[in-house]
Amino acid sequence: MKKNKAIVIPHSNGNIPGSKSKYLLELQNKYETRTIFYTDTLPIAIDSSQGSIITDVDGNKFIDWMAGISVLNIGFDQEIRNAIEKQLAKTWHALEIPTEARINFLKSLSNSFPSDMKDYRTMFGISGSDAVETAVNISHAVGNPRSTTIAFEGAYHGVSGGIISATAGSKYRRTVYSPGFEMIRVPFPYSLWYDTDVSDIISELRKILLDHESGYNRPDSLLVEPIQGEGGYIVPPKGFLKALREFCDEFELSMIVDEVQSGMGRTGKMWAFEHENITPDIVCISKSVGGGIPLSAIYYRDDYDEKLPKPFHMGTYRANPLAMAAGAYVINKIPSLLERVKRDGEIMKKQFESINSENILEVRGKGFMIGVEMGKDHKPMSQEKMMKLKLKMLRSGLIMHTCGHFGNVFRYMGALNIPEELNEQGMRIFSEVVKGEVK
Repeated sequence: MKKNKAIVIPHSNGNIPGSKSKYLLELQNKYETRTIFYTDTLPIAIDSSQGSIITDVDGNKFIDWMAGISVLNIGFDQEIRNAIEKQLAKTWHALEIPTEARINFLKSLSNSFPSDMKDYRTMFGISGSDAVETAVNISHAVGNPRSTTIAFEGAYHGVSGGIISATAGSKYRRTVYSPGFEMIRVPFPYSLWYDTDVSDIISELRKILLDHESGYNRPDSLLVEPIQGEGGYIVPPKGFLKALREFCDEFELSMIVDEVQSGMGRTGKMWAFEHENITPDIVCISKSVGGGIPLSAIYYRDDYDEKLPKPFHMGTYRANPLAMAAGAYVINKIPSLLERVKRDGEIMKKQFESINSENILEVRGKGFMIGVEMGKDHKPMSQEKMMKLKLKMLRSGLIMHTCGHFGNVFRYMGALNIPEELNEQGMRIFSEVVKGEVK
């Protein structure tokens, strides 16, 4: 890729939050719930965003390696703004009544999937949680309304309504008082900490289905992330998804693949399940699919749709025309970036691996979905130290976010079209911080 003219990102060493940001943070704290937490480690107030640069109200500029937690897979792109403005001049709300923007989006989404999934149907939602909850409801509607779903340790599928039961982290579940769906929890292959291979997991799954004394109601579906997101950017061994597909086929379970964070080109394929050449029954989509405008979608088998009552899933904000216009542009833009994501993703992964720091336990990932697990002597780094490092990066001009079972994984999720110069500068900042060269 040809490099552009060098991009210099000024930043404020230690003067964060600046006076204007501090004032707006104080007002937010006065009027808004105290339970929000992003500002704990990102104590800035945003003024504007362009491409992969975020500018705060004090004039500080930051390299964006977070992309709204993979909501902005092509960044704050001017063409997205243009598509939204063009649609805004027509209408910005249409219920479920067709618009040209809606039809263009539906066609674009269908065309983004492999050829054997072209006859699938789309159902719209607002958020990732909404999409995954609806997917489980679809599987129960076509299977057994009183059935269960298999989910995995370390999974994150949302924190609202019934789907909270599919999310593994206790920190998410302890304040949600919905009983949720009935779930069967099984291990996800995470070789750094747990000695569990694919064959062990499949054996456990078969036991659940075949042993009438297992204590579980028979499941009708299995829910999985191709690469775990909030769980720590955990990449399962090659063959894992294929083995799950074969298991679901054998026992006639719906295979639900959650592509909310791993989809839309993030791993170098349009959809991460394509790395194993499988065909899911239901795919959950959100985050980048709306180009930053709230939108989610469930893409599922046509024969499932024939069994659903009318209405099945309702909401007056579903498939907002502005999101349709933005989303169609994003979906059609991403294929041109996939080769770059695969190539540069491998380069960045090697650069993370080459950092000479005793605080890095493991680097893993695909494409622009890279996790750097922090710790020492095979012990995870404390969340307190992680937050200090995160603040140091911010004060050096880099926005980066964390995840993981122990909150000890830095994750690279820059926009797929981020300039190489910004990746280079971001890597320099990250390296200096984790090696202790930034005080």
